[in-house]
Formats: sequence, structure tokens, C-alpha cells
Amino acid sequence: MKNVFLCIFIAVLMPACYSTQLTGYRQAPAQTPKTYRKILVLGMMPDSALRQRMESHVAGDLTDAGVTAVTSFQGFDAFAFLETEEKVPTQQFTDKGIDAVLTISLINKTTEGVFLPASLYHLLTNQYANEYYWLLAPEMQRVETRYAWESNLYDVTEGTRVFALQSVSFDPASRERMAHEYGKVLTRELFRRKIISRPK
Repeated sequence: MKNVFLCIFIAVLMPACYSTQLTGYRQAPAQTPKTYRKILVLGMMPDSALRQRMESHVAGDLTDAGVTAVTSFQGFDAFAFLETEEKVPTQQFTDKGIDAVLTISLINKTTEGVFLPASLYHLLTNQYANEYYWLLAPEMQRVETRYAWESNLYDVTEGTRVFALQSVSFDPASRERMAHEYGKVLTRELFRRKIISRPK
């Protein structure tokens, strides 16, 4: 019984310490790690400030791990990705020596109110507590924001996706903290799943 309570205690504390959690991933079977010369980190979201923050942290964590990575803010023209008669969309990658693209997509963002029960009685009588305290005790509620993310790694030479990862950030303390955690989680999984390897 003691071990059960310990597991519950740890499960409750973990989200509070680390808001970004892995929810799923996809990769080809029997995949071997590949060394990329330069990885472009490409954020795909309308909020340019958040995009730059996310890209910077992911590229920074990859660089710290020994992998050369750049962000889309470092001299890339979004309109150059459009296909024309003179060039293909991936030409910009080849011209800059990029052989892999790592995307960061904000799939969904939701905000909802969460009730904080004041006692065991209020927790057990949840329906009553929600209806009563939501109106009369606003200090007993909290608004949480959740971000659903997906990242995909594409091999430029092959033109195929080699890895996909989904995660959720639960009520992060700040955008900066969320970007920091996301970079750590994504970089860790790329090495842990043997998707990329450090240059020799």
C-alpha cells in the first residue's frame, strides 16, 4: 500500500515539475541512426514570437548535443519554398547545405477552467462543489492552457518523413519555459529512438 501511495504522489508531482509530456511517436521499423550535416528547425504556427522561441530552443538543444541546427529565421525566405518553373521547393535547402528539416507544428491550443476542491468532502461531492464554488468562490478555480504539438523530421535527400512525435504542454509557467522543455524532450527522443546520431 505504501508503494501505491508513493506512485500516486510522484504522478501528481511530475506534471507540476515538467509541463511537457510525450504522448506518441511514429518511426520506421528497424531504423538506423543517421548523421545529418545540418538540420533546419521550421516552426509552423501563426504566432511569430512563439515560433521564434520554439525554433531557437530546439535548434539550441540540438547544437548543444553536437548536431548542427539552424532556425528558419536565419536567412530563410518563406516565399522561396513555393514551387515555380525555375526551381523546386527544396532547392533552398540544398543551396544552404541542409539535408534534414525538423518541423514544429502547433496542432491545438485550448483553455479551460479547472476546479480546485478545498477539502476531501468537496472532492467527493464534485458536482455540488463545481456548481456552488464556481459562482461563489472564484479563488477555488484556475484556468489552464494546453498546447498540443507535433514534430516531424524529413530527410531532404530522400524526400520522406523519418520520424514523428506528438506531445502536450499542460499549463506551462511561461512560453519561454514551454519552449525550453519542448527542446529538451524533442532532442532526447531523437537520440533515444535512434533517429539521428552525432557527427564523428
